Amino acid sequence: VSFDELGGAMTHGTKSGVAHFVVKNEYECMDRIKALLSYIPQNNTEETSIVLNDDDPNRLDHNIINVLPEDSIKPYDMKEIIYSIIDNHNFFEIHELFAQNIIVGFARMHGKNY
Repeated sequence: VSFDELGGAMTHGTKSGVAHFVVKNEYECMDRIKALLSYIPQNNTEETSIVLNDDDPNRLDHNIINVLPEDSIKPYDMKEIIYSIIDNHNFFEIHELFAQNIIVGFARMHGKNY
């Protein structure tokens, strides 16, 4: 058994779920940290920041109806729905490699963090 199989980053990112993020190197790690911090407030009394962007909050996605199946028990790609309604299709996913049936992350709608 190798160290990676026993408890490396990929093991904890895909099997145990202990690692929220798995990255290739320290530069990618710093980029992910910066992105994460952009979604959360500085402290518990502060509101999250509003990030201005050029995404029209009134835009319509006419393709979204094609993503949802007519039969309510058929599966569909929920990420496609998320990406279609959030600002600039920018979704910061947590636990991306773990529990593929669950989606956890941060996004902005009309500049506000959710």
